[in-house]
Amino acid sequence: MKISGIKVIYFSPTGGTKKASLKFASQIADKLCVPVENVDLTGMDARKGEYHFAGDDLVILACPTYAGRVPNKIEPDLRSILHFDGSPCIVFSTFGNRDYGTAPYELADIAASNGGVPFAAGAFVVRHAFTDKVARKRPDREDKAEMESFAEMAAEKITAANTADELDRIKGEIGPYYRPLKEDGTPAVFLKAKPLTTEKDCYRCGLCVKVCPMGSIDPDCMTVSGICIKCQACVHSCPTRAKYFDDPDFLSHVRMLERDFSGRTENRVF
Repeated sequence: MKISGIKVIYFSPTGGTKKASLKFASQIADKLCVPVENVDLTGMDARKGEYHFAGDDLVILACPTYAGRVPNKIEPDLRSILHFDGSPCIVFSTFGNRDYGTAPYELADIAASNGGVPFAAGAFVVRHAFTDKVARKRPDREDKAEMESFAEMAAEKITAANTADELDRIKGEIGPYYRPLKEDGTPAVFLKAKPLTTEKDCYRCGLCVKVCPMGSIDPDCMTVSGICIKCQACVHSCPTRAKYFDDPDFLSHVRMLERDFSGRTENRVF
């Protein structure tokens, strides 16, 4: 089928999903000889709009995995603002070396429910948002080679099909959210944990306010006054490292990840 261009839709608070999905998009664009356009849904204001995609758009829907699923505060936005007119879709999940869970199936369901045709899915490792000791240098050269193979496979399927209706659709059962664990294997309960600020290091630059995907940081005092999804955007972006978490369960969970998931976890394509 004829593809006029590639549209990359991504939610990426710390940049890992953006970087990986755009790399993959450039690979498949080279094979199809079409341009790439980006739709960044990370900011809260961006998720207030409506987005429509045509039947000759190849859409890449990219999102990080939170507890084995699409982030629960972002999933309703994706379902309500994305509209596909029979667009062929590739779902692109990223995960921090632990497990992608059923996030690819959930992204595929979001695409299909809104008129898209999800015919391929990938789950690729990126550096864990909670710690740079887990998958710190990924995606690496091997990962990018796997993306290249995935891009070639997807491009061949698109080229061989006359219409999107001929493509086999990705379907799968959406499982429960993963329950985080502490170092001793007991549940880590940090739902209400929020980042704190070291006042002496905070210069009130406002960068954390701009990058928070939930719009939850008060610009007057730089504290988190609203919902926190633990995305770490404010922590990663702070130029003076003034933002931090001190919740005991959260910190124990991070240490568990560093202990148990420091080895190489493989990517998966569907």
